[in-house]
Amino acid sequence: MENNDTASLDTRLTDGSLYQRAPVHLRAQVLARVREQAEEDARRSEPARRARRGWSNPFAAPLPFFGGAFAGATLSALVLGTMLWFQAAPLVSPGSGGSPIAQEIVSSHVRALMSDRPIDVLSSDKHTVKPWFNGRIDYAPPVIDPAGPGFALVGGRLDYIDHRPVAVVVYRYLKHPIDVYVFPERRGDAKTEPVVTQSDDGYALARWNHDGMTFWAVTDASGAVLRQFAHAIETGAPR
Repeated sequence: MENNDTASLDTRLTDGSLYQRAPVHLRAQVLARVREQAEEDARRSEPARRARRGWSNPFAAPLPFFGGAFAGATLSALVLGTMLWFQAAPLVSPGSGGSPIAQEIVSSHVRALMSDRPIDVLSSDKHTVKPWFNGRIDYAPPVIDPAGPGFALVGGRLDYIDHRPVAVVVYRYLKHPIDVYVFPERRGDAKTEPVVTQSDDGYALARWNHDGMTFWAVTDASGAVLRQFAHAIETGAPR
C-alpha cells in the first residue's frame, strides 16, 4: 500500500496537477503597490536630500535612486519583476504558440477565467451540451467524453475567434479548466496529431485536426497534462 501511495505522489509531483497559477491580474497589482511605495518613500526622503545638498560636493550629482528606503523598494521591484518574468517564461522554444489565432485563444481563455459566467451551458452530459449549440452556430461541433481518468466534461459556451463565432467545449482536470475551441477545418487541411506548445504567458496549448474539425485546447495546467488530455479526447472520439 505504501508503494502505491509513493507512486501516486511521484506522479502528481511530475504531472503538474499540484501547480497553481497566480491570477492574471496579480502582477499588475503587485507592481502598482511597489511603485506607490517607492513614490511615497521618495517624497518622505526629499527634505533630507535637500539638506544634504547644502554641504555635499556641488559637482557630485545626487543619486536619489540609491538612497534609503527608496533603494530598498526599487530593488524589491527589480527582484519581483525578475521572479514574475521567470514564472511566465515559456518552457519550450520562444515563439511557440505565438500565432495570431493562438494568441486570440489564450486571451479568450483568460477572459473566461476572469468572467462571472465562463460557461453558457453547464452539464456533464454530452447529449445536453451538443444540442445547445444547434442554431447558435452554423456547424455541429463534436462533444466528446474523454477516455481517460481525471478529465471531465463540464459544459460549453460560445466565443468569437478568427472573425467568427466558435464553439468552446469546457472540460476540467482537478482544479484546472481546459477550454477546447472547435471549428471546421480550412479546405485542404489533413488529419494531424495533437501538437502541444506553450504561449508566451505560460498557458499550455494543443492543436490538431480530426474528422473535418480543427481543435485548439488551452489550459493553465502543465503541457504533460494537456498532452494526456488530447490523447484522451482522440481516444474517446467516435471512429
